[in-house]
Amino acid sequence: MKRMNQDCGPVYPILPLEAYAHSQVAVLAKRQAERRAQKVQRIKKQIEEGTYEVRTVDVVRGIVRSEISWLLNREYAHLHEVW
Repeated sequence: MKRMNQDCGPVYPILPLEAYAHSQVAVLAKRQAERRAQKVQRIKKQIEEGTYEVRTVDVVRGIVRSEISWLLNREYAHLHEVW
């Protein structure tokens, strides 16, 4: 949104810091979604070509992350049941 000032050219409103932060989050989220889509397409292509290889360390990391997340969520739920 811009208005024209006859003497100085366009005038832009000053956004509150919170609005700016939200707009930056939206931009970052969109970039992340685009990168994820590109990664998925790349992996699909590799699978179709038979060239996709999974590293053992990546599988282990995924399992560990999943288990840690599950344990943290379980602990969080338990803490909130007590209160």
